[in-house]
Amino acid sequence: MHELPLVELCNGLVAGALDQGFDRLEVLAPESGAVTAEIRAYLGQQSTAYFALPSSMYTRVIRRLKAMAKMRRRRPADTRGMIRFTRRQSKPADIGVNLRPRPDGQADVIMILRSTESPVHR
Repeated sequence: MHELPLVELCNGLVAGALDQGFDRLEVLAPESGAVTAEIRAYLGQQSTAYFALPSSMYTRVIRRLKAMAKMRRRRPADTRGMIRFTRRQSKPADIGVNLRPRPDGQADVIMILRSTESPVHR
């Protein structure tokens, strides 16, 4: 399987969220039988539907995001990582990545978008 479209999709999702000034992205695992998995973007407490990911791509996207965050695939307990995302003509952004396990065995991915040009104070 050719991975370039997957890499471009994941990079585009992150870059787009940073460009739009979102604080957080959540990649929600698809419900049983659902056609799409939802990606929600947050600005403060306000959430919006950001992208409808085909359910068939959910696992591959999660694996790619975990690889970007240097999380080990063979350690399911490895639920935290960091992506150092660099864009052209922009300062790097450190993106915290957390997995939130669900009772059905799936996991939601939460990405905290932190740009070095605008530090987040919490």
